Amino acid sequence: MTFPPSLLRVRTRRRRIGLWLPLILLWLPALALALLVLPFVLFAAALLWRRGIGWPLLLAGPRLFFCFCGLRGLEVKIRQPSRHVLVYFR
Repeated sequence: MTFPPSLLRVRTRRRRIGLWLPLILLWLPALALALLVLPFVLFAAALLWRRGIGWPLLLAGPRLFFCFCGLRGLEVKIRQPSRHVLVYFR
């Protein structure tokens, strides 16, 4: 099973700033928001089922979660002569 990233690290060399953001703190509000939106998604999926849009609508949440889980280990480095930026998901 793939787990979502738990830390986001942003570092710039221009101002020598390093920022560590614990993404685990965002999981609980995201879960609460997902539970609030769930009845509306189920209702919309039931209305759109005959058109063939209901099933993809139901799978949108898990697909977004798997895309978010795929960010784990992503490292983006931007190097220019005047700026260096590092964004890293752990």
